[in-house]
Amino acid sequence: MRSMTLRAGETGSTLPVRSERFFAAQGEWFFSTREGAPIGPFGDKKEAIKGLNDFIEFMSLAEPKTLTRLYAALTTA
Repeated sequence: MRSMTLRAGETGSTLPVRSERFFAAQGEWFFSTREGAPIGPFGDKKEAIKGLNDFIEFMSLAEPKTLTRLYAALTTA
């Protein structure tokens, strides 16, 4: 089970409940997208953090058609 955390500057409970984005499974690290899809594996948590930053950068630069296809893939994975 993942630990529940608050984002910087938040106080009290948040709805919906947020959980830690990073997790380890079978000795490898992953991060979860907002859709709940696991992305990885990465060798360690530091690499997973870099992977998440790269993913966020890609999402901010991608064309709408690409994002639509990616969202569809993430929600059916």
